[in-house]
Amino acid sequence: TLYEMQGRRTIVRMISICTTLLVVTLYAGLMNGGVDHSIHEKRSDLVPDDISLTSYISRHLLEEEVTNKTKSCKNGQSSDDSDNANCINPLDHGNKTCDFVYNYCSDDAVLANYLAFVACDLPHVKALGFVLLGIWLLYLISLLATTADYFFVPPLNLLSKKLRLSPSIAGITLLAFGNGAPDVFTAFSALKNGDMPLVLGALIGASIFISTVVLGSVILFSNVTSDKIDKIDFVRDVVAYMIVVGSVIAVAFDGVVHLYEAVIFPIIYILYVATAVTISYIRNRWSSRHSSLSISPHKSIQNHNEIESASEKTPLVDGNVANIKKKNEVNERLELPGLTWPRGKNILVKIQWAVELPFSVLRWISIPPCSHDGKWSEWHRWFVVVSPVPMMVIILIAGFGWHGFKITFGHTKFRVFELCLIIGVLISVVFFFTVSSKRLHWVMQIILGGLAFIMSIVWLNIEANEVVSVLETFGLAFNIDTAILGLTVLAVGNSVGDWVADTAVARAGEPGMGVASCFGSPLLNDVLGLSIALIAKIGIYDKGKSFHICIHDKEYTKVKLSWIFLASSLVLSALVFPIFKFKPPKAYGIVLIYIYVVFMVFSILDELDI
Repeated sequence: TLYEMQGRRTIVRMISICTTLLVVTLYAGLMNGGVDHSIHEKRSDLVPDDISLTSYISRHLLEEEVTNKTKSCKNGQSSDDSDNANCINPLDHGNKTCDFVYNYCSDDAVLANYLAFVACDLPHVKALGFVLLGIWLLYLISLLATTADYFFVPPLNLLSKKLRLSPSIAGITLLAFGNGAPDVFTAFSALKNGDMPLVLGALIGASIFISTVVLGSVILFSNVTSDKIDKIDFVRDVVAYMIVVGSVIAVAFDGVVHLYEAVIFPIIYILYVATAVTISYIRNRWSSRHSSLSISPHKSIQNHNEIESASEKTPLVDGNVANIKKKNEVNERLELPGLTWPRGKNILVKIQWAVELPFSVLRWISIPPCSHDGKWSEWHRWFVVVSPVPMMVIILIAGFGWHGFKITFGHTKFRVFELCLIIGVLISVVFFFTVSSKRLHWVMQIILGGLAFIMSIVWLNIEANEVVSVLETFGLAFNIDTAILGLTVLAVGNSVGDWVADTAVARAGEPGMGVASCFGSPLLNDVLGLSIALIAKIGIYDKGKSFHICIHDKEYTKVKLSWIFLASSLVLSALVFPIFKFKPPKAYGIVLIYIYVVFMVFSILDELDI
């Protein structure tokens, strides 16, 4: 009715006003908030008469730490990211450009030194070098996605079956880790190099893209109705998502990340999983109780007797059906993801298959299959037999780069590479005599699943390292903050798959699943990515040393903007869905996409100092 339409318009206007006020408040707080280091510097020499010696010494040590941190931030770097502090305008040194790059610009890439590639190998055609690096970056992002899908998820599926996890629990635990593997390993590689702006930019940027563009596309291209959205799961995911975003802001806001703060994120994840398990348990008990009450005892006994008599007289599988099934299994086409031609797929998938084929071969011969779906053949057996030698080589390259082939034992001439070859050949011989081509024994399946899990992690780590190194090369060469690269190139690159998948699921008649994925996927990616990366960085690499963040530096301005827009989009969705009874209008999809466009414009203008 006209009255209801006017009421809805009034509600939308109120939501828009509240959202605008929220954006302004958050912007003012984030841009001017945090630790005011100048106050500490001014008061550090003032000693009150009524303070004890112990309290004064403790305060003095604390203020000295803050002052040192402030000085490092004023120098334009964090205390953990000083490797490239002197690498300023690396391509503007004339004939000494190549020497300058090698002396002052470090590179943690495994496969190549990308800045040296442009400065030394293509000194007269640098533009061509950056075009090639851009293509290589897209290629690496594609490899990250397919490595996770084809090789990392299968052993997780196998583990899920062995543990007999329910689909919902497996989806928010093992499979969530598999789907978020590109983000997790990219965050781990970037944070290992001390590049916190890139980590926050990539994770929060991907979250903004999914919660605005992807969610907006799902609303626009499908019919989202209340009967297709699980309201309890929606509230659970949105509330948990807000808690995660708030925790990220709170942890990074004071400029120091301690180990106990990094542990907050896995605790949130554990509580999230526990809540999901509890809700699932209550639902199952309620449904079973309701169904048992709705069935009469007499009818239940009669059905039970009918089932028993039928089971005594009728075989479980008809012979003709079994023969047809057996013929279909024989004639079933062998599917080796990345190797077999993707028949029936669109042209983009076929192009991706063609360009990734060399790396697909390398991954198949170094990551043993584990028969997670019950399929096994002679091809799978030979991949298992061949895999140990390439496996050892890939591990050597991941640990030491190309230099690993030259490492020797002490003063001898016996190289580590030769030992890897010997070990690999011995394992191949064992596999040749123990692995059958007809059926994979469950013990060997578990062993191969563990090896596949480890090797897929090694591959993901190599690819993530290269992605981070290429992005940092662009940042150093063009004096671009890595935060803007994370918010744009890396975030969108890692989220295109979510966009395609969620939109396709929604158009196929499951908009509720698409909406749930828009909140659940980035939630788990942020929690897992930050928790694993921060705990590994502080607990392993820095041996418990706190991680300093120059939160007032210019490069973090875009990160703060991303916090504002992400929080605003979440609050807006949390209000719009319940108000419209979980049937959001198409116009709201346009509003979400508009929010992302405004966010990108703000980020680019900030990068250009406009």
